[in-house]
Amino acid sequence: MKLRRIGNSLGTTFSKEVLNTAGFSEVDELSLQATPGEIRIKHDSGKLVVDLTVSEAKALAAGNLESKAGASALAKVKRLLENK
Repeated sequence: MKLRRIGNSLGTTFSKEVLNTAGFSEVDELSLQATPGEIRIKHDSGKLVVDLTVSEAKALAAGNLESKAGASALAKVKRLLENK
């Protein structure tokens, strides 16, 4: 698979076989998550998924947003919302 210029952007195409295997169709809404060296494409379920450490989850559950872990969890949620 190669990236190619499409207007001012770069893009690629996926074969029907790959799209069928993933369960994607042309009417699907997709969400993207990019990290260095990786792009994940998923069905957009309308849900946000936040990766939290145990201490971040405990801080959120306790409503302790002033702690370092609580502030970190809140920052992760804010970043996700900014990208939506």
